[in-house]
Amino acid sequence: MYTVSDRRAMSRQSESFRLVRAQLVVLLLATAAATLAERLDSRVPAALAAVLYALTIVTGLRTSSRRARAHWQAHRAVAETVKSLAWQYMACGGPFRSGAPDPDGLFAERLEERLRELRRMGWRDPRGAADLGAAQITASMRAVRARPFAARRDVYLRDRVLEQVVWYGNRAAGSHRVAVRWSTVTAVLTALALVAAVLRALGMTGGWDVTGLASAAAAAGVAWQEVRRHRPLTYAHTLIRTELETLRITMSTTVTEDGWAEAVAEAERLVSPLHTEWLTRFGV
Repeated sequence: MYTVSDRRAMSRQSESFRLVRAQLVVLLLATAAATLAERLDSRVPAALAAVLYALTIVTGLRTSSRRARAHWQAHRAVAETVKSLAWQYMACGGPFRSGAPDPDGLFAERLEERLRELRRMGWRDPRGAADLGAAQITASMRAVRARPFAARRDVYLRDRVLEQVVWYGNRAAGSHRVAVRWSTVTAVLTALALVAAVLRALGMTGGWDVTGLASAAAAAGVAWQEVRRHRPLTYAHTLIRTELETLRITMSTTVTEDGWAEAVAEAERLVSPLHTEWLTRFGV
């Protein structure tokens, strides 16, 4: 189920970004055509601008009807829910602590409870009757759960916590690079619009006015940054990586089996999409 949901989330995420990018590009081309029509006093670029503006509206309507972003977030929530519950089950963490009665039944109950909430928001369950509940528990998951505490701890710290530390570190670095690049582009375009406006005020443009085009391009760059949220995600991913690394060291040195279930639950809370979303609200 994780594999299917993850693949669908990636597909919908790509579709969401592709539709928004297309809308911004078409709008920018329409502005360029309108600028050219004003300069040449020609009907051809004016007609092209009208067509492009109409296409922008169509693209916006298609984006709304496809609801790609909503479907992407729903599938991502399902994938991360299954993954988190699976790791807690394997590591004997959270509610699946060692010695818990009927952990398989508890896994099925928690899974179906969370999926029920997503169904109310429009998510469609792709599973058949044979794949419901505890059927998502694999032989490998049971094998890891049956290991002694030290072995389970090593598997969880290496394959889950450390993997997430590296992932969040890489994502933070990548988001920072892209944020700097787009900030530079929008600053240059804004400066170009300023220079064009000053030259027009001085009567030195020779009939050409690119102020509107440069302004539209800068606005498109800002809008794209808001869609991708590079800067807020840099903040969130950096903070989560730091918290996870601190927790990893604590779990590997001082946490005993008695406190292991709570420590695993805390690690899963840190890597949950809800925690990331909450932190991005404070990113600048």
